[in-house]
Parts: sequence; C-alpha cells; structure tokens
Amino acid sequence: MPRETDRYERFTATDEYREGRLRKARVISHLCAPYLTGDCRAVDLGAGTGIIRKALEQTSGNTIFGLEIDGEFIVETERMVRGDVLRIPFASESLDFAILNHLYEHVPDAGELFRETYRVLKPGGRAYVTAGSRHAIIEPHYRLPFLSWVPKGVAGAYLRVTHRGHSYEGIRFLTYRPLTRLMRAAGFIVHDVTERAIDDLIGTAWGVRWGGIWGAVRLIPAGALQGLLRAGSPQWFFFLERPLRAPDTSRVPR
Repeated sequence: MPRETDRYERFTATDEYREGRLRKARVISHLCAPYLTGDCRAVDLGAGTGIIRKALEQTSGNTIFGLEIDGEFIVETERMVRGDVLRIPFASESLDFAILNHLYEHVPDAGELFRETYRVLKPGGRAYVTAGSRHAIIEPHYRLPFLSWVPKGVAGAYLRVTHRGHSYEGIRFLTYRPLTRLMRAAGFIVHDVTERAIDDLIGTAWGVRWGGIWGAVRLIPAGALQGLLRAGSPQWFFFLERPLRAPDTSRVPR
C-alpha cells in the first residue's frame, strides 16, 4: 500500500506552491542582481522543482545550474543536475555564485554543506543564503506554531495529531549563533544583510502592507534591533564571501 503523502508534499504539487516559488524568485533576483551579472557562473543548490532556477535564469540572462537529489521532485528539467549538496558535482573553484535558499535545515550536516559550497566557489565568490530560525513561531513547512521548538519525537506526534505529516526527523533548524558559527568555520566571511533585505523588500516583493509594522520596528535603536533580528526574526538573509586568499596559518606559533 503506497505511503500517504504529508501536507508539505501535497502542497508542492499545487498552483499556489508554483506561484510562491515565482514570488521567491523575484525576491532572490532583487537581492542578488549585483552578483548575477556579466558571465557569472551560478548554481542553485537544493533547487527542488527547478522553478526558481528557471525564473532566475530568465531574469538575469546568466547560466544557472540547479542541483537536486530527488529526481521525482524536479519539474523544470533544463540545466538541472541530480546530485547531493554534500558532494557537489562541480570542480573546486569553478563557480562564481551559489544560492542556498532555505536549504540548510534539510541536510544531515549543515557544516559540510557550507564547506562544499566554499570548495566550489572561486576566491572572491559569493553565496546567497536564506535561513529559517528554529525559534520561528510558525514553522514554515507545516504551518504549525512552535513545531520547530519541541523535541523531534514530540514534533512527530504533533504532526500526526494534526494530520499534517508523519515525522519531523528530516528538518533541522538552528538558532543564529550555531548557524553563523558553521558558516565561518567553513572559511566564509559572513555578511548578515537581514535588515537591509527587509528594507529593500518592503514595498517591492513583499508589498506595502508590511511597511507600517517594519516602520515601527525600525524605531528601535540599531544595536537593539540587530539583537532582536538575530533572536526573533523567523528568517535571516546572508551573503557569504569566499576570501580572495585563504588565511595564512603557516606562521601561527606552535
């Protein structure tokens, strides 16, 4: 007897999901436009259906590859490669730009994901990362309050009782400090652009209805606002930069 699909799997087959992917592509295109220029060679890691990859390629005019491990999930097949983001099938230092759009929570080793991303980027290359927080009040996949806060066993029971799914074992959200620590440990310079991204997206991709709320939040002093976003934002926006030269450790005293 075939396994019953869960809410998230059913949702990915809907027109609403496709429209959501196209809106997400407009957000990524808006924020990443300075990097998707010229002869930029880019990859969308964990590209899923390939809808975002295709939309970004059409908007930017650049060649963008997509990497997705689940072949059955792929809808737009052009320039989509089947493969594991923990073993990216591209040569070292061969890419200019990488997109990690809500990806880290779906892999068993987020540290390895960032190390592999670092490996395939050229020195000076960048990666765009959108990352959800473990402390988001509404969990983004199953739309249940506090789902990502509770232990895995409790989360699985929560899904079954609400008829939203069967297990929460495959999703691993982190909080801000552990996440950025993994990025830096991979060798990246981490640029947190959450505040600027929200500024840019209010009134453009997200619509003006959020403007009043964000306007009130922006009245908080800068240092306190940064702390609030790190602790309380449901998602963060980062650009990761591979340095032009690796740190010189040969002269470190023994």
